[in-house]
Amino acid sequence: MVIQITHLGDFFYALMSDPDEVTRRRTMPIQPLDPFKRWTLLACFTPLVLLVPAPVHAQSWAAVDALRTKLTSHGVRVVQRDCSTPGLQGAYHPKNDTLIVCRTHRNAAQVWNTLAHEATHRMQSCAGGSITLPSQHRMMSRVLRRETPQEWKSIRAYPRGQHLAELEARYTAKLPAKDVLKLFDRYCGSTVRV
Repeated sequence: MVIQITHLGDFFYALMSDPDEVTRRRTMPIQPLDPFKRWTLLACFTPLVLLVPAPVHAQSWAAVDALRTKLTSHGVRVVQRDCSTPGLQGAYHPKNDTLIVCRTHRNAAQVWNTLAHEATHRMQSCAGGSITLPSQHRMMSRVLRRETPQEWKSIRAYPRGQHLAELEARYTAKLPAKDVLKLFDRYCGSTVRV
């Protein structure tokens, strides 16, 4: 199965090994409703839609809390620190299962980016290496280079042996929160440590 990837959000579906998990596009045309039916449906379903919680967006503190909670429930110690190394935004230490978020961030989106990036390194640790297929790496590089050129360039600062791990971490950090949480469950399990 070939999946066309046009932006970062599509990448999550490329990670799905089960083709049944990939969202299918509607193949039949949708017939427009007459005005009476449209207003009747709106009147009936608007109250129900308002009861459904809004999806968690990566730029929100709710998304940050959801990922932090998932990490800690799996035994990861998540801490915030003043980091003295210039440019360092976070780190994951697999030996003591500690994830550090540096106090250099100004908003939820920046905290999310670092937390999801470091959580990806935890996923790589759970998986024993890469969490993507070799056939996906070129596409990931292309999309990351196009969408976030600074992130792409920063990978070069790492030793060559770490380029793939950093590519995966930077790429995954740009995915929607629900997809990052799902990937974490896939690679680190959905069971909770007590």
